[in-house]
Amino acid sequence: MSIVETFLKAVSFFDTLKEDGFIEDYALIGGLALSAWVRPRTTRDVDFVVILSEGMDWPDIVAAIETRLQKRVVIRKRKQANIQEMLSFMEGQIQVDVISARGLSVAHEAIKNAATATLFGHAIKVATPEYLILLKLLPLSEQDILDIKALTQKADKENLSALADKFFLRSRLDRVLKRKKSTP
Repeated sequence: MSIVETFLKAVSFFDTLKEDGFIEDYALIGGLALSAWVRPRTTRDVDFVVILSEGMDWPDIVAAIETRLQKRVVIRKRKQANIQEMLSFMEGQIQVDVISARGLSVAHEAIKNAATATLFGHAIKVATPEYLILLKLLPLSEQDILDIKALTQKADKENLSALADKFFLRSRLDRVLKRKKSTP
């Protein structure tokens, strides 16, 4: 199954979870989301962030994936990035990563302020460049730094600055932007 097929199947699944009241909303983040704003890059996974509906818990999402998609779910922990709930499952050869916005206010706000973009012929909410940058500042891998460099060309600098202050990510953003300028 190609990344496009995996993406379309995952979007359909999350649309169904939303219709069935499991999740309030969701948005695309990660490498695939970049293609809505900047030149696409190769990626081996599809990343989503979700807001759980009132009365739903992470085990409800896990159960829905395991029963409806017949997929084995791996629960992931990323305490260094303040991510409380994260899971992954395989769709063909492609990994689908899902992060809960619970306890992660920047992710919650990223979904609420996401833009609708058309990717592979399907309308989907995609985190804006400013929020993608903020989310990438959390784990801050080498790939995240490259993505931030590309996204800053499309970001509203004033909005990004205000959001970095709001979410206490200013020093991290400044370090990345200074590093960016010193590399060729």
